[in-house]
Amino acid sequence: MRIVHSVIAAISLVALAASTAPASAGDLFGRGAAGSIKDDDYYPPPFSWTGLYVGAHAGLAVGDTQGGANLGPIFATDFEMNGAMYGAHVGYNYQMSNLVVGIEGTFDGTEIDGNTTCVFVLNCQREVNWVATIVGRLGYAMDRSMIYGFGGVSFADIDTTVSIAGVPFLSGGETHTGWVAGVGFSYAVSNSVIARIEYAHMDFGTETHNLNGALPDNVDAQIDTIRLGVSFKFGGDRYVAPMK
Repeated sequence: MRIVHSVIAAISLVALAASTAPASAGDLFGRGAAGSIKDDDYYPPPFSWTGLYVGAHAGLAVGDTQGGANLGPIFATDFEMNGAMYGAHVGYNYQMSNLVVGIEGTFDGTEIDGNTTCVFVLNCQREVNWVATIVGRLGYAMDRSMIYGFGGVSFADIDTTVSIAGVPFLSGGETHTGWVAGVGFSYAVSNSVIARIEYAHMDFGTETHNLNGALPDNVDAQIDTIRLGVSFKFGGDRYVAPMK
């Protein structure tokens, strides 16, 4: 009987040790131990807007243009232009808390034009061939969402054509330099892919188009645009230490 009692006692001690081992391990490695790894101490790294990005965009534009050949009001023109634009952008953002500052360059091929009857029987047409901008950006980030404004310099290549009965007989063009300002909203679909929508007003200033190299035409043009785009961002994710 003494042997039986000894065996039972040994089995009881083993069972007791086995039942208390997980609790001891939990105290050593679990949530309550100093220096332990806690699941709720870890947070997914928040999205960072800092980094270089490149992308593509497309949109619509409406605007108007004025011109005058310094030959009196009968030769003055003022008419609407509209069309589409599509291009690419490249930029860099730097985030400081919720504030995001950056710089961006864009280039668009365009199909923006307009025409009107001028000097009774003639047809005056203007066409915007391409548009480029260099802007500074200032945004407010809410994790993966950001609203921002931008402003800077704009460039546009604009041609003027005067025709009669569909046959051009005067033409000329110039690269215009002006300004651009606008607002936008971006959303980070992933750590690398960012979608955007932007509104911009572009004023290309006044330049002289020398029609056939002889007749000066002082041309002004401006457009308003809505563009949708997508960008690919390189790097910039950051880790925030767990809160104590």
